[in-house]
Amino acid sequence: MKKLLLLFLGLAPVLSSSQELSADLQEQIRQAQKEFQIPAIGVSLITTDSIFSYVNGKAKLGKKEKISTDAKFHLGSNTKAITAFMAMHLIEEGKLELETPFFQLFPELQANAQAEYHQITLGDLLSHQAFIPPYTKGIELAKFRNLKGSASENRYAFAKSILKDKPVKKGEYSNAGYVLAALMLEKASGKTYRQLLEEAMDDLNLDWFVGFPNKEKPENPWGHWFEGGSLTTLEPGHDYKLPNFMSSAGDVAMNLSDYSKFVQLNLNGLAGKSNYLKAENYKLLHFGQSPYAYGWGNANDNGNRISYHDGSAGTYYCHTFINTDEELAVVIVANTATPEAVKAIYNLRKWILNHPQESKKP
Repeated sequence: MKKLLLLFLGLAPVLSSSQELSADLQEQIRQAQKEFQIPAIGVSLITTDSIFSYVNGKAKLGKKEKISTDAKFHLGSNTKAITAFMAMHLIEEGKLELETPFFQLFPELQANAQAEYHQITLGDLLSHQAFIPPYTKGIELAKFRNLKGSASENRYAFAKSILKDKPVKKGEYSNAGYVLAALMLEKASGKTYRQLLEEAMDDLNLDWFVGFPNKEKPENPWGHWFEGGSLTTLEPGHDYKLPNFMSSAGDVAMNLSDYSKFVQLNLNGLAGKSNYLKAENYKLLHFGQSPYAYGWGNANDNGNRISYHDGSAGTYYCHTFINTDEELAVVIVANTATPEAVKAIYNLRKWILNHPQESKKP
């Protein structure tokens, strides 16, 4: 229904013209892969009406076949922008507000929660202003490994437990905050987080997966990390994975093309063009608070308003950078997150931003 309404209003969910990056930039990308041991990589330069992209490499070390352009990469914490996007959609539907208190929806959890949490709101959770501990390390999550319920059931059990934790300082980055935010979306909508995600992606005609993408199919890039002094492939059956209740904080995978279209929606919204969300709400998502708004970090760079986010669960990497005033964005995804790979990603991003015209295929 949302998709039909968008088309009726002349606001296509995703407006993009897909083209390739320049041959010179493609060669730089291949050289960076070789030098910094990046098995597979995807790079996009995005404007309000075009997407220039390049995907190269192999799904895993030792594999001969190249990945396809529709191969999915893990977004890690760049999932947070998707969760905040979904929250804003529910806000536009009148089902929530950024100011909605968490305990208004879950009053039964307040009695055993730390007093510092009693006034936290949806906006606080989405902007890391809720004093909630980070839960960014595997060791912190170890005590929840025996949860056997559905993602929604486990979210609730997780929230019930961590609300007893000692608060951290305001503004500390928190995966756990996004778990609580997802609970609020579920309660307000009467739908699971996964159902909400599916509806949004279906409206936008975007492909997605929850979990490491090689668990969906082996042709997708496999994650890599250092083990025993060498870069090692993470098998689909490996024990390491994010708990199902953490999906809203960092467990969505998408192909470069479709994720770039999602970023392009944001870029157009920041340029004042309403689409799936109202233009003013994109500005709120990206710049409603500083230095972190709702799913996006932000800063001022030589007079330009920029928003950005990085995501990694340790075996993939996603870097997204938007320059609102120049009306362009860069997305780089890879199936490794070593310090060398991250350095290469940032070097490529810097070159593209300094040479936007040379980055496009003539």
